[in-house]
Amino acid sequence: MNTGVTPIELTTNIYEEGYTEVRMLKRFGLIECSVLFYDMEYFSDKKLKCEYRYNYDADNVLQEIVQIQSKQRTPLWSRKEEGSKLITNVLEFAKEVNVNLENILSLDDIKRLQSQKGS
Repeated sequence: MNTGVTPIELTTNIYEEGYTEVRMLKRFGLIECSVLFYDMEYFSDKKLKCEYRYNYDADNVLQEIVQIQSKQRTPLWSRKEEGSKLITNVLEFAKEVNVNLENILSLDDIKRLQSQKGS
């Protein structure tokens, strides 16, 4: 998986039409970047304030994206969940094609992958 969009790239969104605010802050050594804009509801003149919150680790690697709208948080993407899905897919594929993972990986690697799959 790649590192994702960087905080610096997100800050340039302030120049895009529709974006009203970009915020960055550091919490417990991690970076949180929020991009805010207003969305028009269908069949209404009402504007909804929308926020996309991007959370980064200390190495500026994107960890998750959360949408906040009307005080409701909706997870959109998570590196941990995507990694677990990839591991599951690899293990299932290896099983389908009868690949003996012990010929490719050490037993410790297999146990570690299986434990990550369950988390």
